[in-house]
Amino acid sequence: MIFYFSATGNSRWVAGQLAELTGDELFNMADFLREGRVPALPADTARVGVVFPIHSWYVPAPVLRFLSQLAVPASAYRYAVCTCGDDVGRGLSRLSRHFPLDAAWSVQMPNTYVPMFDLDAPELARQKVADARTFLPAIAEAVVRKEHAWCVHEGGFPRCKTYVVYPLFKHFCVKTKAFRVDNACISCGRCEQNCPVSAIRLVDGRPVWNKACIHCMACLHGCPVNAISYGAGTRKKGQYRLEDYL
Repeated sequence: MIFYFSATGNSRWVAGQLAELTGDELFNMADFLREGRVPALPADTARVGVVFPIHSWYVPAPVLRFLSQLAVPASAYRYAVCTCGDDVGRGLSRLSRHFPLDAAWSVQMPNTYVPMFDLDAPELARQKVADARTFLPAIAEAVVRKEHAWCVHEGGFPRCKTYVVYPLFKHFCVKTKAFRVDNACISCGRCEQNCPVSAIRLVDGRPVWNKACIHCMACLHGCPVNAISYGAGTRKKGQYRLEDYL
């Protein structure tokens, strides 16, 4: 079985491709997190995959919370596939100390974190998706064979990124005060529905964010009328739609 966590759709797409290629069943971690429960895995579970995005060179907090409670049979093959814009630092190595892995892969997908970075140019985004589509069958084949593999692009200064930059980012940057909603808002509630951590509720028809926010930007990119921005800089950067590059 494959458990995935996704906000803007990159990891959901990767997990879906892997499920089709391996024949494994697909589950959304966010569904279990909203219900406040973790599934009990059968004792004969053959393999367990987890697919998620990298946030500032580490694993998103909800994924860590889910995996810390997931009891995986000792005989099961465990693997992780993370999506990233460029590199993952020591994120997967750090995760494997708490959630042992038999194999791990990183898959580059288009950048989506517009508070700090620009979206990838369309041609680069298309190339990343095309490269991922080519790479995923090899991952699936290794998974079916239960191979021990570690194909992770850590990038430069990986330890610094994961052990220094990530805690600073989480403490100082993951805030909600800079979210803005302009008069284009149509009170459709899409942002509330799309939030994978239930950090948004509508008040008088407008979204209000709470401290559960993880800065995944699902609300910003998923708004059908582009009414949500973060700070002064994101409005000019546009929105990300994975469907534009498939």
